[in-house]
Amino acid sequence: MFKTGYILNPKHDLVWFLGLPFFAVAMALGFQAWLPYVAVASINLWITIPHHYAGWVRSYGMPDVWDRFKDRLIIGPIVIVGFTVMGLQFAPITLLLLVTAWDHQHSIMQQHGLARIYDFKAGAGLKNTRRYDLILHCVLYAYMFLNAPMFKFLWIRELHRMRVPLSVPVVDALLMVSQIVLVGYLVVYLWHLWRTHQEGAIINPVKYVFIFASYFLWYFVAWNTNSILLHAVAHRLMHGVQYIVMVYSFMRKSQEKGTFRAGFWSKLTGPGHLRWFLAGGVVYALLFQLIINRPLDEFGFGVVNFAPYPAIEEFGVPAMDYASGYALFSQMMIYAYGLMHYYLDSFIWKVSDKQTQKGL
Repeated sequence: MFKTGYILNPKHDLVWFLGLPFFAVAMALGFQAWLPYVAVASINLWITIPHHYAGWVRSYGMPDVWDRFKDRLIIGPIVIVGFTVMGLQFAPITLLLLVTAWDHQHSIMQQHGLARIYDFKAGAGLKNTRRYDLILHCVLYAYMFLNAPMFKFLWIRELHRMRVPLSVPVVDALLMVSQIVLVGYLVVYLWHLWRTHQEGAIINPVKYVFIFASYFLWYFVAWNTNSILLHAVAHRLMHGVQYIVMVYSFMRKSQEKGTFRAGFWSKLTGPGHLRWFLAGGVVYALLFQLIINRPLDEFGFGVVNFAPYPAIEEFGVPAMDYASGYALFSQMMIYAYGLMHYYLDSFIWKVSDKQTQKGL
């Protein structure tokens, strides 16, 4: 019934996929206690940008991937840049909410993909297990987004600003529905596990330890801090580091098996080349920092006010002070640069894809 399978191996999985979320929470709490917002914004950037670089190497540095997705790799960036420029100038916080939603959808899909690899390596689950897993991720995240104070204040504030009819009873009813959906689906998922056992299929317990660790990070930080930057630091430590580890492992195994044509990617993998792969990420982050190393006020194009929102007393939402506005705007800038990363990952990492499976 039970069979363990690992993305890398037991030792490395314990460090990078099972233990890292708890370390990231401790780091975020330390940053909350000891560092100013500007320092946290810089740390967030330096954690985020290198994992984007790993995605560029995976997408544009592998000839097979380029040949297969050439149209998407050319047209997608043009559309995304236009969308981002318009959003930054006319609706910056709405853009933040949209990009944050895409960011977390992207994060959900990464954790779902890694969970799928756990099942793939152990030969676990039924044919429809991936659908049950995906819905589980969506339900768990939606509950956090609607109920955690940090996110709840954001969507209530923005809907209020957009003059969307919103009352305390309506919000309370929405939160109650989210709780019912969460409990109901957990019961459905337990039934799916029971049916998996009844049909003699394998269950990989390591996958569920991984899922628990991931959501422990998201839930703990979302309910224990009001800073979106600090939530992002913990989230990026887990998400970014796991992504870099996964990309490098995929390319290393691909090189060992000879399943993809040589290219820029193959010059960064193999014995003695890890330092060049990591150095490339550092240089990319440095160049990014130098390019945008201007006061955030200048990136507002004269239309962004760090403190434009008053208090909403009926919901207990406080006014947005300078520090909160600075945190939101700086986080939005970092998120906006990640749109290309989210887009690329939407089609190059499907575990069901035979080409992807070759590198796993």
